[in-house]
Amino acid sequence: MGARRLLACGALVALVAAAGTAAAAPHPDAFARTLPGQQRLVVSFSDHPTARQALARLRGLGRVRPLVPEIGIWSVQPRRPVTARDRALGRIEVQAAEWSLERTSDEQTPKADAPPAVNPTYTDPLFTPADQWSLFTNYWDPSLTGTLPRPRIAILDGGIDSRHEEWSGPNSPLVYPRSTYQEVNSAEDWGRTGHGTHVAGIAAAPANNGVGIVGVAPAEAGSAEVIPVQIADRDGRSTDATMMAGIRWAVNHQAKIINISAGGPGYSQAFQDTVDWAFQRGALIVASVGNEGEDENEINYPAGYQHVLGVGAQCDTQPDPPDCPTPLGAAGFSNHNGTVDLIAPGVNVLSSVPRRVDDREFAPGYALKDGTSMAAPYVTGTAALVFAAHPGISAYQVLRQLENTAVPIGVPGRDDASGYGAVNPKAAVTLPPPDDDPDEINDDVAKISGMASLKESDSRLIEARADRYDDPRDVYPVQLRAGQTVRVRLDHARGEMVLGLWRPGTRTVSSKPRNVVTNRIAAGVQPGQRQTAQVRVPVTGRYYVSVVARRGGGAYRLTVSHPE
Repeated sequence: MGARRLLACGALVALVAAAGTAAAAPHPDAFARTLPGQQRLVVSFSDHPTARQALARLRGLGRVRPLVPEIGIWSVQPRRPVTARDRALGRIEVQAAEWSLERTSDEQTPKADAPPAVNPTYTDPLFTPADQWSLFTNYWDPSLTGTLPRPRIAILDGGIDSRHEEWSGPNSPLVYPRSTYQEVNSAEDWGRTGHGTHVAGIAAAPANNGVGIVGVAPAEAGSAEVIPVQIADRDGRSTDATMMAGIRWAVNHQAKIINISAGGPGYSQAFQDTVDWAFQRGALIVASVGNEGEDENEINYPAGYQHVLGVGAQCDTQPDPPDCPTPLGAAGFSNHNGTVDLIAPGVNVLSSVPRRVDDREFAPGYALKDGTSMAAPYVTGTAALVFAAHPGISAYQVLRQLENTAVPIGVPGRDDASGYGAVNPKAAVTLPPPDDDPDEINDDVAKISGMASLKESDSRLIEARADRYDDPRDVYPVQLRAGQTVRVRLDHARGEMVLGLWRPGTRTVSSKPRNVVTNRIAAGVQPGQRQTAQVRVPVTGRYYVSVVARRGGGAYRLTVSHPE
């Protein structure tokens, strides 16, 4: 998630860095971890070919389909899987070929039932403190749902049961259903556990309809809609390809929040590029971090990608060791690592399921489930409320608002078990949001190809933010002429940040350079320390200034000037 240190100054600046990162390397057993029957290669082109061009370039490898063609990503169902990757890498303009890895839903093993229901208060009979504890003890209030319209929420899962009483009828809020698994315009919940319908209910079950439960951001036809996208098989198994195609479908149908309650180990650069594409178009992806906290505790994706909000599970009010020794604390089964940004209710969560599902049935069509799968849609619903309360807010601002307003669990600040703390819908909706960062996404050289360079004569003050876990790198281009002197100054009050200046031709600032010329500046590690690099550049060209958060993070001021 982070980047390695580089600073260079003096007569020359750092030479070209090695392309790529260790994280981006193919998983050693990648092919073995694909889903049988869904083995696909995800091919990334260095350009954006048309359909005809892509088919011509990949001819003979197998069935070719678009994944995110807007950024040059296509999939291949290979005829000869053993040799397909090597053959694809040899084709024109192919810069990467990665196996579409299997992902699984993050539903936890069933636990004991919750307390019995008490008398209902509103028209939704299960909207009670005993039934929906998460809405009564976690800073949520019905008044927060009053702002309409709200942006569309996309639920990428096993589908949503459109015949369920919460989701059916002439006023159904479900729009633009799609199965990227079956490649049809339908997204019925065919999962054995009703996972998708359950996730949808937590985020957005309609309110005051006289049945069932209430979602965090209640859906409403025409003004608060839900896009069901079926990405998984009946056992909750999906792939990178079905997820990426689902993200594209959601973004192209105006979803602002995309919930993915699934994941698994194994990094994909094409998937990170897809996340960045969605983020730049104003969509925030919320993902579960996984339920292996007491076992492997691996980094799971998509929660592990930058610009994705990773959500862990919060316990309910009843102590239940070993998973929940502390009421409202982080659940023991919830993964605890650098992917956790927030925690939200993930134990004994009541929501809608197809009536055929009787596992932990609470009432016909409603059941209890545990897992980070249940926590993610709580945050998804909260994000929808924030978007609605602050018209024009960006996905970056929503992500920061949710983190900034979280209630710390245990020690102040961020920790791997609970991230920034428990999500706080009331504060997130009612408090002013942070300033936007209009330069995002500017994580590396490839991401800023369209960004205008600072000119030779420009002096500029840039105010932005970097964070070790969410946004570790910012890169800015500056056009300089041979013999010109440039001074770059970095001021920051929190965390440990590193300033760098890179020569023309650099492809990435995310790896250790193979060669660093004389006079490297030591990194400032004390809060408030100022770092300055002043260089007389040897050649004319487009140089790059980088700011890297190595630990913690926060706001910074970057000043670029020409002292001569």
